[in-house]
Amino acid sequence: MTTFPADDPDKIAFAGILPAAPKPYVIGNGQGEKSLVFDQLFEILVSGDETSDQYGAWTMKAPRGERIPAHVHHRTHEFFYVIDGEISVWMDDQADYHSKTTLTTGDFAFVPIGIVHAFKIENTTTVFGAGTAGFERFFHAIGQKTDATEPQGVFVPDFSVMRAAGEKYWTQFMPEFQFRD
Repeated sequence: MTTFPADDPDKIAFAGILPAAPKPYVIGNGQGEKSLVFDQLFEILVSGDETSDQYGAWTMKAPRGERIPAHVHHRTHEFFYVIDGEISVWMDDQADYHSKTTLTTGDFAFVPIGIVHAFKIENTTTVFGAGTAGFERFFHAIGQKTDATEPQGVFVPDFSVMRAAGEKYWTQFMPEFQFRD
């Protein structure tokens, strides 16, 4: 079983970039499936199709920016590993765990399923991320396809697009959520 059928619209635009099957491959720097989301460039390196529905992995490059909206993933674990730069990450379990941590080069943060979280790029940053298989296509569902190798411009998805992508990828946006800073 694959996470996304061949005719999934979040995959079609990128057909042929990744092998869409669990077989060996190599892609060069900047040759993955890329989408611009706000001012962040997401590049999918491996998807659930290549990992027999085990995980997906991506990079995110972005300049200093505003905090993204609070949200929670109901079916995916996610992590952030800072390759270069500085990113603040807020996490809240809505019970007794509340944190804001600024990660710098080499730092790591794990966000389990069900944890409200958000992040803010503090200066130009590259992050390696991974999550439960299938979630990686969320970035395509809310973003704009691009061939750029660095973040260029800003793409703000319509909230109806964000809501539909959230429903499809089990992500709930919580713009009114107040983190304990």
